[in-house]
Parts: sequence; C-alpha cells; structure tokens
Amino acid sequence: MSPSLLTCGGCQQNIGDRYFLKAIDQYWHEDCLSCDLCGCRLGEVGRRLYYKLGRKLCRRDYLRLFGQDGLCASCDKRIRAYEMTMRVKDKVYHLECFKCAACQKHFCVGDRYLLINSDIVCEQDLYEWTKINGMM
Repeated sequence: MSPSLLTCGGCQQNIGDRYFLKAIDQYWHEDCLSCDLCGCRLGEVGRRLYYKLGRKLCRRDYLRLFGQDGLCASCDKRIRAYEMTMRVKDKVYHLECFKCAACQKHFCVGDRYLLINSDIVCEQDLYEWTKINGMM
C-alpha cells in the first residue's frame, strides 16, 4: 500500500513518510504514536504499546494503572492515573505511602532505604526493624 494513501490515526493527516507504523488497526506517523498519559514515543525500537480501555500506553504507565491490580504495595488502595508514585523493583507506592515502616519518615532524594517484603525501612531503623520482626 502506498504511504500517500494512508491517513495517520493520530493527526488525521496523510502519511507521506517513507517509514510509518501500524498499530491498533491504524497507520501512524512515527511521531504521532505516543502514550496517552506521559506522551513518550511508542514507535521507537524496544518500546512496547499497550492498549486498554481505549488508551495507548507505554509499559510504565500501563503497569502503574493496571499492573499489580493498580494497588499501592503499602496501603492496598487503588493508584489513580493522575497520582504521583514511587516504584521499587516490582512494587508501586503512592507518594504519601513511600515512608519508613518503622519511624514513618518520608524519604527525600538520596535517602537510603531497604525493601523488606513490601515494607520500606530507612537505614537508621533497619537493625531494630529486622530484630522486632524476627528476621535476625
């Protein structure tokens, strides 16, 4: 099929480019296929497109919304699309839930912590936390 006969699913303009993408039964300019939440380009090599509930999503936003049942690893409440989150390994936390399980101090950039199961423990409380919870 000639690219000039194709219409982009994003901008609705004709595709005259030599290279274009096909996703979700539509054709796209490389720059027009992007995540509906963060806007990152989904047509780049190594990127994956996730499509759910009518939204085109990158892997990070898909997992944030739908991965792990979309629940915070600390409070088990749903994480909404507009909420800021923190991620440690495969766990996702509301920003307000990302605090030391022992002293309840919220972490700042550069603070050191350890993930024990789903609990986040600051460096200062690590010894006491593991002793109290029978891990020593």
